[in-house]
Amino acid sequence: MSVVIRLKREGRKNLPSYRIAVSDPRAPRDGAVIEKLGFYDPRAHSADKQVKFDKERAEYWIAQGARLSPTVRTLLRAGGVTTFVPKPVRERAGRLKTTKTKERRLAAKSARAAAKAAKPAHRRKPKAPEGKKA
Repeated sequence: MSVVIRLKREGRKNLPSYRIAVSDPRAPRDGAVIEKLGFYDPRAHSADKQVKFDKERAEYWIAQGARLSPTVRTLLRAGGVTTFVPKPVRERAGRLKTTKTKERRLAAKSARAAAKAAKPAHRRKPKAPEGKKA
């Protein structure tokens, strides 16, 4: 079962503070957590009071395969945690073989181009003059 490290919103209305927490990805943002790692107070005046977390536990959860939210990744990196597990790299960008649908679309496109070219010149739609847009 994978877990996620994300921010849990706390504080009162219009005065947010956040808890850095390890939780189940299916749980709601402010729901139950597995473990609390620290806190983030964006309104704090000094940097040492703004973010505080347990570095060892964060590294432990990352080593166990926990995914990080983008904000938590930034906060942990600023706090000195550098042992991030890289995302798996996809081996191919897309479909390699042509499908029946792709073949059908290409055939229809070439048929339309051939039908347009087969029309006499006086029956074709005139092109817009250079410099003017229709």
